[in-house]
Amino acid sequence: MPVVSWVAAVVCCLGYGVGSVLQSVGAKRAAAVTGVSGVVSIVAQLPYLLGLAADGVAFVANVVAARDLPLFLVQSVMAASVGVTAVIAALRGSPLRGRDWAALGTLGTGLVLLAVSASADSPLAAAPAVEWAILGSCVLPAVVGLIGLRLSGSRSWMVLAVASGLGFSVVGVASRGLGALPVAVGLLAHPLLWSLVAGGVLAMAFFAVALQRGPVTAVTAVTFTIEVVLPSFIGLLLFGDRVGSGLGPVAAVGFALAIAGSTALARFAQ
Repeated sequence: MPVVSWVAAVVCCLGYGVGSVLQSVGAKRAAAVTGVSGVVSIVAQLPYLLGLAADGVAFVANVVAARDLPLFLVQSVMAASVGVTAVIAALRGSPLRGRDWAALGTLGTGLVLLAVSASADSPLAAAPAVEWAILGSCVLPAVVGLIGLRLSGSRSWMVLAVASGLGFSVVGVASRGLGALPVAVGLLAHPLLWSLVAGGVLAMAFFAVALQRGPVTAVTAVTFTIEVVLPSFIGLLLFGDRVGSGLGPVAAVGFALAIAGSTALARFAQ
């Protein structure tokens, strides 16, 4: 039902945005501890655990939203969670600069245009060969990420950010593909479900390492751009995603504004 998918898209955006803030609070509380003990200390923080829970809810909501909404809209809404994080940061006393408010306005305008132009519909069912190909595509972010781990300097975090974006792209594509399938026990052995799991694990792992090695703004901008653009085009090609009649230019402008606003706010991602 489209209404449920629209609600899920909003929950996804809010969940990831709030989750980022809570995880940041938890990590800062344990900032004085280093080494393995530091990792344990971070995980033991209640705000961090709540942040992980919020991410989990957002992840499920993302899958639900993709059942009826085109990927170019769902992925843009997911990336827009950084705008939620920025607003919360402002409410907590971190002043937003003029360009931050401009980025929020750009992001909001882009999302409105996408919402107006998107045609809500269930995805076309993919052929079995395509479903297995999506699972096989998990090899790409894995290989790219392993290369990034062996590099050093700026090349390392850039390659890792690309690997993370590719992993999140697999998650988005698999989520959309699952939308064409009935909910049943048989899904537990379906290649698209395992694509979603594998892609998510790879994406989150490489994203975390990229943030350790590079600037959060640049890392997040690279990841956001790939995870929004690549699945959006795949959705148009494979799953019949489309815009309303005569609204192609509106969707294109909205898409560009959403990406621009999200990447401009990328420094709030962590």
